Parts: sequence; structure tokens; C-alpha cells
Amino acid sequence: MHNFTFLYKKEQKIPYLMIKMDAVDLKILEELKNDSRMSYNEISDRINKTEATVRRRVQKLKDDGVIKRFTIDYDVDSKPKVSATIKIEPDFKDIKRILSELRNIEEINVIWRLSGDCGLLMKVDIPSIEQFNPLIEEKISHIQGIKIVETCFITDIIK
Repeated sequence: MHNFTFLYKKEQKIPYLMIKMDAVDLKILEELKNDSRMSYNEISDRINKTEATVRRRVQKLKDDGVIKRFTIDYDVDSKPKVSATIKIEPDFKDIKRILSELRNIEEINVIWRLSGDCGLLMKVDIPSIEQFNPLIEEKISHIQGIKIVETCFITDIIK
């Protein structure tokens, strides 16, 4: 007895053509979902089928429109961000609360505590320069006990 999954293909001239898939097809799809670059040979080893069976089934899944494309996920942001530093003077009586509130601001990537009377220096990354003033005015300036001393945009990274 076989369990089948049915998908409906809308791209065909015949509307809602039923596509029959069994457990082997689903295993192949699961392997490709986890790693679309996996070879047919690797998939065959994992699902205990021959390489020819995997190759034939993948081709049929492509022909039937079940597999539309092979792709990747990536973490690289294709848009360059705007980076800046912000120097603040905190009220050191409330430093734990201030640091806690600053840590919760997503755009702040790094917070350095500086020696002497220098206070805190933060590095922020924002999608565009237009979002800098709202970051300052709506998030950072609302924290009680800080004074913004200096802001600088990072124009080049030398090292």
C-alpha cells in the first residue's frame, strides 16, 4: 500500500492536473530543501535508492513544476548600510539602566565604555542616512540620563 501526496499544477494547459508523489519523492524534496547543491549520488545514499532513480525523479519533479528552482539562503545584506559612531555622556548613577536600554536598540551594534570623562561610544548601523535622525530623536534621546556629545558618520574603513 502506497501513501501519495497530491499537488495541483496550475501552469498546465489542463487546469489542476494532479501530480502524484510518493514517499520517495518527498524524501528527495526534503533532502534538496536542506541542501539544493546535494548531488544525486549523495541523495541516493541518504534515501537508499539508486542514483538513476533519484535523477529520474528529480527530472520528473522539475518537469511537473513541483521543483521550480534550486536556490540558496544567505546572510549577506546586498544593500550597504550607513555606519556612525555616537558618543554620549551617561549619568553614571543610572549606568546599569542606561546600558540596558541601549542594548535593546537594534541599530546599536557595539557599545564601548571609555576611560576618564569620555563616557560611552557606540557604533550604529542603519539602512540609510534618512534613518539616522529618527534613531537619535525617537530612540536614543528618549533614554533618561544621557547627553549626546558627538555623532560621526563612518566614511571609510581603513583596517
